[in-house]
Formats: sequence, structure tokens, C-alpha cells
Amino acid sequence: MPEIVQLTHCLKRYFPKNFSTFVAILEAMLCMSGSKTMLNVSRWTDVSYKALERFYDRAIPWLELNWILIRNVAPLHEFILASDETVVQKSGKHTHGLNSFFSSTLGKPIKSVCFSGLSVIHPQKKRSYPLLLSQLVLSAEEKERAKALKDHKRSAKGKPVGRPKGSKNSPTKSKPLAPTFRVLNEQLSQAQQVLSSGIQYFVGDGKYGNQSAVGVCREFGYDLISKLQYNSALYFPSTEVYHGKGRPKRYGKRVDSGLIPDEYLVRQETDTHGITRIYHLPHVLNASFDVPLNVVIIQKQLSHKVAQVILFSTDLGLDSQTIIDFYSSRFQIEFNFRDAKQFWGLDDFMNVKAIRVHNAANVAFFMTTFSTRLLERVRNQRQNPKMGIRDLMALCRADRYYHETLKCLRIFNPHCLIPNTDVPITSLGAIHL
Repeated sequence: MPEIVQLTHCLKRYFPKNFSTFVAILEAMLCMSGSKTMLNVSRWTDVSYKALERFYDRAIPWLELNWILIRNVAPLHEFILASDETVVQKSGKHTHGLNSFFSSTLGKPIKSVCFSGLSVIHPQKKRSYPLLLSQLVLSAEEKERAKALKDHKRSAKGKPVGRPKGSKNSPTKSKPLAPTFRVLNEQLSQAQQVLSSGIQYFVGDGKYGNQSAVGVCREFGYDLISKLQYNSALYFPSTEVYHGKGRPKRYGKRVDSGLIPDEYLVRQETDTHGITRIYHLPHVLNASFDVPLNVVIIQKQLSHKVAQVILFSTDLGLDSQTIIDFYSSRFQIEFNFRDAKQFWGLDDFMNVKAIRVHNAANVAFFMTTFSTRLLERVRNQRQNPKMGIRDLMALCRADRYYHETLKCLRIFNPHCLIPNTDVPITSLGAIHL
């Protein structure tokens, strides 16, 4: 397809020796059936398996490749950064980084590898564009720390809760970053070198709603938007006058979720499902954070029960609707993981070495970006906005069969007449014609 050549031409400088191998992999991914393994890719291309091994053994700047495809979508300041984790179940013993990770789909820890994905999201379009997929590999120290914490919790069962009597204050020791935030720190460091400045906000789900995530984001100049637990203790700042004795009082009255003053009510909506109230508290405190928070509380009253969601931002000047819009757009990164697993082989790869696992996962993540940009061009060309990824794959597969058949015809009869259009043939198997 000529669209593939046009999109990949700007990436040629990153592959001085094996650019043809890279393009062959992309074309094979778009038209092949079956699992997206290296062996299956070699069957759908003229590239040998050894050449594919050499390709997967080299360091590839995936973040730069993805950003080149994305940067013309919108101005940089309209994007927000987002991150999340996904696990891929694996059998065997030799896959790099294999460990027991919690699967939210199955609701239990499983034998798997874990990846942390970094994407840029355009909130107005509600679309996420992948940047980088990094594997979360636990170091020996992190494994020992997790085991010690588990043993401590097990031994603490039945013992009195709280601080031991007679214990004295001691200086707070700086704790090492958790594995999730260690990987996030590495990803943001790479992203800042490529994206420079312009993006202001980083969005994460409830796992990122803590001081560690705030510290990592502030180190790179980003304001965090995330979610707190529904029962988090929030306090208004103290308004007492300081009399010059002792430490100034920081916390004032606690925010009672059932009796929030009407002055903080932004909007109230009533429908058949119940009453929704949105409160905006632009400056409140939480004991787990060193900085004040800009909080939005969304309450949904259902008969005699009240469901509550607490969103927050470290940018105290952000309005409530923007916080809600930015956080709701965060879910788009889940569609990146879905497409990478369902269509582009994130669930299929059979690699075990560290560099090959990294490249196989990022090929799947890159294909998510590449197919999105390619699909935009094909939709405009065919004037069909309903076309999806399955239509694109059916189109590319039929196009491949069509041109392979023409090659055979020219061998027997070089003077055969070729039709002016291939649309009836290449549309075979498409859902939205």
C-alpha cells in the first residue's frame, strides 16, 4: 500500500541498515493471520528468521518513532501524559522478568510479565497515542523488600495496633521508589528528552494517587491528576492565628462528605438513576501529601446509598470540569493495551531474552500508533469514517493477495489487461465497506 510507504519514509534515518526488514514486519503485521510471532512474521515476508533475530537484538528508539507519527496530530500543549500497567500471562521459566503479578482481569496474581505503558492523550479527541512500553522487572532488593513486608504483616496479626508505648520520634528515612514509580521515573526522563517542554499534566489511575507519584511528576515539571480512595480524610487549611509558640497548626476542620457546604457545589443533575452532585474544593489537605490538593468530589445518590469518587490535581488553579475531562480521558490508554493484545501480538510473542521481549512488546505498541495513523488516511481516501482495524487488516491482506496474483499472471502473460481499480477485490472480508 502506498500509504505505508508514505508513513514510514520519515522513519528511515533510524534504520540505516535494516529499514527494509522494519517495513516488511509492518506489512506482515497488517496482512497476516494467526499469532504475531517472529516465526509467523518470517513466513509472511521474504525476510529470513535469522534476519528477524538480528533486528530484534538491536536497540531501537521506540519513543522517537512513535512521537514522529504523533507530533502532527495537534500542538504539543494540547496533549497530556498518561501511564498504566498491563500484565501478559506466560508459561515456562525462562522469559525475562517472569514473576507473579496481579491481574485485574482475573482478580488474582498470575505467572506473567508486567509492562508499564506511557502514552500521550488528546482530551478533546478522546484518543490515546502510545509512546513507550517498558518492562517492569523486580530487582533482588525489591523482591527482598516485598518479602519482608509480607512477613511483617503476617507476624503482626493479633498484635496491638498503633505505635508502641514509650517510643520516641526519629528522623524520617527516605524510602526507595516502588517498582512502578521507578519505571515511571525512567520513562519520563526519556520522554522529556524527546518531547522537551509543552506538556503540563500527567494523568494516572488510583495507583498513582500518592506522594511518590507527585514527587516523580514534580521532578519533571508535570502536575498530577489522579484519584483518591473514596474514604480519604481531607481537611481545610487551618485559619487559626499563630501565636508564636510551637509548630503552626496545619489542618483545620475535616471535610465531611455528607455535609459539604453548598458554596462548594458546582453542579447538580437529576436523572432516572438518581442525583449527581459535583463539589469543587480548590485547596484542601491530606496527611499523605506534602502539597495542597485541588479536589473534585463526585457523589451519586442511589436510593439510600451514596457512591463517591474523589479526583484531585496538584494544580490549584485548574477548574473542576477540566479535572473531570482529563481524568475521564485517561481510560483511552486501556484501548491501547486492548489493541496491542488483540491485534498486534502483545499476548503472542515467544521471546525470552530481555532485548527481544522489549522489542516484541514495543512492536505491538508501535503498531497501535501506526495503524491509527494509517487508518485515518484510509478513511479519508475511501470516505468511510466507520472503518476499523479489522477493516484495515482485511484491506491489507486482500491487497497482498491481489498483487501476488498479478505477479503470477504476468509470468504467464505479460500482456494481460489489469483493471483500473482493485476496490472490489481488496474489500473482501471487510466489515464496513
